Amino acid sequence: MAKHYLWALGEGIKGCKPGDLIAGRYLVKRDRLLVDTQPEHLPELPEEIPSVVTPYLRLFAYQLHVPQVYGLVSSKMSKLSGDIWLLENGPILKVTESLMPELADSWKGSAAMRQLNWLWQIAQLWQPCIAQGVASTLLTPELLRVEGQLVRFLELQPDRKPPHLSQLGKLWQQWLEDAHPAIANFLRQLCQQMVAGQVRHGEQLMGQLDKALAKCGRFYDRHVEIATGTDVGRSRAHNEDACYPPSGTLFAGNPGAEACAIVCDGIGGQDGGEVASEEAIGVLRDKLQQMPLHQANWDPLSLTSKLERAACAANDKIASRNDSEHRQGRQRMGTTLVMGLAHIHELYVAHVGDSRAYWITRTGCYQVTLDDNVACREVRLGYSLYRDALEQVAAGALIQALGITSSNTLHPTVQRFPVDEDCVLLLCSDGLSDKDRVEECWEAEILPILDGSINLGKARDRLIEIANTRNGHDNVTVALIHCQAHLREDGNTLTELSVAPLDTPIELISDSEDMPTDLNGSTSLGDGSSEGKTQLLQPDKSKSPFSLLLKILFLLGLGGVFAYFFIPPVGRAIDTAGESIFGKGGLINPGSKPEKTVESVPSPVKSLEIGSFVEIKSSGAGEVEKEGDRLDLRVAIGELTVKGTVPAGSVLQVTNKQLTPQGNWLELKVCSIPERVRSNSPKPESNKDFSTVSKPAQNPSPAVTTPSPSPTVKPTVEVESAKLPPGVTNPSPSPAVNPTVEVESAKLQPGEIGWIQEQAGVSKVVSNLTLNPTQKGKCVDAASSPNAN
Repeated sequence: MAKHYLWALGEGIKGCKPGDLIAGRYLVKRDRLLVDTQPEHLPELPEEIPSVVTPYLRLFAYQLHVPQVYGLVSSKMSKLSGDIWLLENGPILKVTESLMPELADSWKGSAAMRQLNWLWQIAQLWQPCIAQGVASTLLTPELLRVEGQLVRFLELQPDRKPPHLSQLGKLWQQWLEDAHPAIANFLRQLCQQMVAGQVRHGEQLMGQLDKALAKCGRFYDRHVEIATGTDVGRSRAHNEDACYPPSGTLFAGNPGAEACAIVCDGIGGQDGGEVASEEAIGVLRDKLQQMPLHQANWDPLSLTSKLERAACAANDKIASRNDSEHRQGRQRMGTTLVMGLAHIHELYVAHVGDSRAYWITRTGCYQVTLDDNVACREVRLGYSLYRDALEQVAAGALIQALGITSSNTLHPTVQRFPVDEDCVLLLCSDGLSDKDRVEECWEAEILPILDGSINLGKARDRLIEIANTRNGHDNVTVALIHCQAHLREDGNTLTELSVAPLDTPIELISDSEDMPTDLNGSTSLGDGSSEGKTQLLQPDKSKSPFSLLLKILFLLGLGGVFAYFFIPPVGRAIDTAGESIFGKGGLINPGSKPEKTVESVPSPVKSLEIGSFVEIKSSGAGEVEKEGDRLDLRVAIGELTVKGTVPAGSVLQVTNKQLTPQGNWLELKVCSIPERVRSNSPKPESNKDFSTVSKPAQNPSPAVTTPSPSPTVKPTVEVESAKLPPGVTNPSPSPAVNPTVEVESAKLQPGEIGWIQEQAGVSKVVSNLTLNPTQKGKCVDAASSPNAN
């Protein structure tokens, strides 16, 4: 069995030295670096998850960069001065039993695109780390390690107070001297913008770096090869899997719409699963052909959105067929999805279900998708360590798949990866990925592709053979995408890059089907020619300050008239002021009664920041509460399950904010609710056990759980997957669907928290509130600490 290397945290490790054996199991190799001598046994697991560990769990989706918690060595077991927490999948070189190099040490001499790629990954991680209170990790050079083109954290550093992007800019300024000449000027200007506060959000920073990566990427020759294959396996009578290009196909060409591979694993039996997987591939193939994927149309945010919508379209096609054929219960069909697309200098991966994508480079094999199952959901919620979650009976139960219900409740995941070296993207169904077969065989079977010692077709056939001989319990489908990226000879004379100054915040790229982003405009990085140099954007001197002032005064006057007639509190305030100066005869509305106090007018909400207070709007005084007068808060980011509702008039505080491919998500804490609601609403018990949602009463087989958008009665569909828990036998190979019904969503009480998409929440709340201590309620102690829960 391969050695399992771990990184140790906590007071207990401080007194240990190389050669010590901790708790009779963990051998100290060097300072804080251990090896598990009994990896076949489960480590010690905590009864409760402490706050120091929670950020690792909630950042589980970023496992490419963030190490995960392996287990605990309690002081009781080790007889040491304190507990030890063990991290796995950290930046440890197994051959030399040492840490991977720091980014700062590897920076000098690296290619321009590699340096930009590292900075882009840091920018991508900024907002998630801010949300979990660990952004200081990105400001600590010794914690930033690199493995090839991948940035990896040694551990997470908790924030004493939320850091600012200006601090990140100051850190990057220390690397300017050794920056590649082609990007040195670009990086200098970008750092100046960050330090000056012109770049205020992680999205803005990524946007600037995206443009630079696109410019550098044009100096690479890129070639893509694809091989696909599917097999019924040793145990099944028919094949419910499907792939694109069709099984046995070998493709060679350039990045674009044709450089795409899809793997689907059908659910629903012989007359359903194979139909669903073929339907999904048909829709996705048609959608791809409609996308104008060429260099002039490069727009990563738009393409990400289009891939999400393509997955939703496939979902609705299958769901519509289920409905038209009156499929109910076990007859309802669905499918998983994993798709890879090579476009210009990037790889895009779309994913729903538990089919997986692995990224293989000369430095390692990395799982880039996270299974949509109960075990992973428990980890992302911060409820359980992954190894502990896998021991649950319903650990492999899917929480979403294509075709089960409407796309309103579907959350496809789309990721993108800049490519600056040769790599292979492996897409596969669980017929291969189960029992860690990919992790076992990648070095012998896939890595040789990068050296040219094995062709793609032979590697595909070997992987299918391994799946059948070492697993064999299911259909198996494999797609290999070999991306080659070689810097051209003229790339060594790469044009020096510049970046336009930011007088105003960068606007997010619009998601338009008909208007591709113009890369040849004044804010682009150039047209790819090695002879021209991008000019800095100069301010337009033709605009007169006097004319601008007149426009501002006109808009203010227009806004005042609008406010008087359409915002009653403002109208009353103006009337009061007029009466005190001119008397009642001078008022516009003589019949209005003066108020002793002027109500504050909540500003229209466009976005919310951590620590801000909001109040849920009501449709009107004295009216019966309507469905739109409340907020439905989810149990976690991207989750379908509604944790509970909050009525109109309630005050909440933003305690977390996280950027995802589907947009910003807010964690809201209920501060107070109206007395009339509280008196009729007994506090429900907190429920962190999702087994009742996703596990049938008589059959603990894995399931897909998808609640409908109805706020009261929620039919939950459970679809049995191919995986079964240890000791459970399946009398029939046909997957099953078991309908269940959830009770009405509970009303959340003060002190409880939940998640909502920012776009869905801002339309229902008002901000800029003047609150008394009673309204702040459970948030009164947290008012001074935005990150407090």
